[in-house]
Amino acid sequence: MSDKRWGSAELFPTDLPVAPDTMIGRADDVDEIAQALAGGGHIVVAGPRRTGKTSVCDAALAACAAAGCYTAAVDLFHMADAADLAEALTVQALANRPVLARAIHAAGTVPGRLREALSVAATYRARADLGEDLEITITPHLAQADPARALRTALELLERIAAADDRRLVLFLDEFQEIAGGLFGKPGVATRQLRAILQRSPHVSVLFAGSMEHLMRDLFAPGERALSQFGAFHELHPIPAAEWRAGIRARLALDGCTIEDSALERLVELGEGHPRATMLLAQQAHLIARAELRRRLDGAIVAAALGVAMRADRLKHEQTLERIRSISRYAQRLAQRVATGARLYEGIAPQNARRALRGLRDAGIVDHTGRRGGWVVLDPLLRRYLAELR
Repeated sequence: MSDKRWGSAELFPTDLPVAPDTMIGRADDVDEIAQALAGGGHIVVAGPRRTGKTSVCDAALAACAAAGCYTAAVDLFHMADAADLAEALTVQALANRPVLARAIHAAGTVPGRLREALSVAATYRARADLGEDLEITITPHLAQADPARALRTALELLERIAAADDRRLVLFLDEFQEIAGGLFGKPGVATRQLRAILQRSPHVSVLFAGSMEHLMRDLFAPGERALSQFGAFHELHPIPAAEWRAGIRARLALDGCTIEDSALERLVELGEGHPRATMLLAQQAHLIARAELRRRLDGAIVAAALGVAMRADRLKHEQTLERIRSISRYAQRLAQRVATGARLYEGIAPQNARRALRGLRDAGIVDHTGRRGGWVVLDPLLRRYLAELR
């Protein structure tokens, strides 16, 4: 057996999108989303951060590409304004035309007059292939002069490329709730423009994802909204404990490690099915085993991993506590009561308690369990932190 050990974060990554071959228990989600998109549907995935949304969406996009679809992906969280979004959409769309993409890229990588000549040639070719109005989105800084027109042109380009090549193009818009913030124009105007163009784009399917679930549901809710019922919501399936156990065993086996049955049961129990919490616990357990030059994980290692994971997340938990305190004067008290299972409304006016709970829910910290009056802190490690506060 090789002396080289796998890195714990390689086996059990956290806080970054996870590669398809590293995901545990998400195959059904990936297949269902990919099939719906490849079949011409629009899909909305909404939920708190660190629950696997982006990883699932990335994998679904890759599955669509493998099935012959064109793809484009833009994270609105990293976009500065409508012009920036227009340029990003154009780059992603043209990436499906490698020759054209290389010509435009080359124009920006050489100096002086050659750059000018290449830029003119690339622009001419793009306009000849895809229309005269494309110049606004591929000429540096031109989009800033008329961002609304640039964004409209970029959105229309998606259908133009897909239709010209008789392909389906799947567009992934991550952190889509940012559309409501005003960076891309007045929110109502931006969403109306988006829907108007997409309704005339039969070759384009859109995967919308967002981490502010209440905003996402508001954007797509029945009613007068521009995107009302435009996409079908896909709820990520809970990952069964059996899949967690099988997945963790398989990942550990890559490093020649095993884990005792009782220790594995305890690890999965502590993670409570929460993707990041479970992966972090497994990561820390493997890290402890590595440090002790052991290849068999037992209950003592899992118990130690919980303490290490809590310490590793302490700064994140403290930052979350500050967010909780900013929601309302009652939010911390309510969050701690949810964490400990205490009576929620004792000593707090019902309207104040309900307002604080809604704020905690909208921040992705708690959620309603479906039972009358039932609430839960979504992250089990944060729940422990809140329960231990005095």
